[in-house]
Amino acid sequence: MKTKLKKFIEYYLIFCIYALIGWLYEVLWMRFVVSPHKWINRGVLIGPFLPIYGFGMLLLYVLLWKTMQKKHPITNINYRLIALTTFTTFIYTTIVEYTTPKIYNVIDYFKNYGLGLIIINIVVFTIVSIIISKSKDKELKNYNLTVILIFLVIWIIATVIEYLSHFVMDKYFHIILWDYTKDFLNVNKRINWDASRNFAIGGTFLLYIVQPFINKLLKILKENQKTSIALILGIPMIFDFVLHVILKII
Repeated sequence: MKTKLKKFIEYYLIFCIYALIGWLYEVLWMRFVVSPHKWINRGVLIGPFLPIYGFGMLLLYVLLWKTMQKKHPITNINYRLIALTTFTTFIYTTIVEYTTPKIYNVIDYFKNYGLGLIIINIVVFTIVSIIISKSKDKELKNYNLTVILIFLVIWIIATVIEYLSHFVMDKYFHIILWDYTKDFLNVNKRINWDASRNFAIGGTFLLYIVQPFINKLLKILKENQKTSIALILGIPMIFDFVLHVILKII
């Protein structure tokens, strides 16, 4: 029981850290990137936390941390196919976004550029496969594709979380925190290409760069210190959330 409680406290602290990072990201993004460039308290809470980021990153950590430690060599045809398709699609679609008139609908995108996307994926996969089959370079054959595969999984999970979060906030709280109607490749104004791509890049960076530092910090802290920090952060956040829900119901 004590072990489970310790793990819960650690998970909660990770949740809080990323909820704060997410809030900072959103506030700075609105101030310096999005017009009219104003300081805006993003999210539904009063405090500096965005739970969707905390929940999303905690979920990614729980699901992917062990997988990140494994190797997925490029010689495995399945890993190679998935990784190259992810990489090529990312590059191809980003080029389309910045070199053509904006396409807001996913269906229109595939109608206009779907064939080109398929062809470029086939060409890239064929060329890389030929190079690997003929190469005697051991480093090349042992090339690890894990980070690209993790990037893809984060992309999918982050997109699903964003879509569901928008749906729930819209349907049950009647709050629209973002609207992607006029953005490239949006789906029902809830998700779009840029946001999903940025979340995938950010999530990969946080898991590979920030999370190891957080793990070291949690090892340094004593159990009573973790508990104290969790209570200091948890009580105001829970009060904030409950107050917000009550106000919405009233």
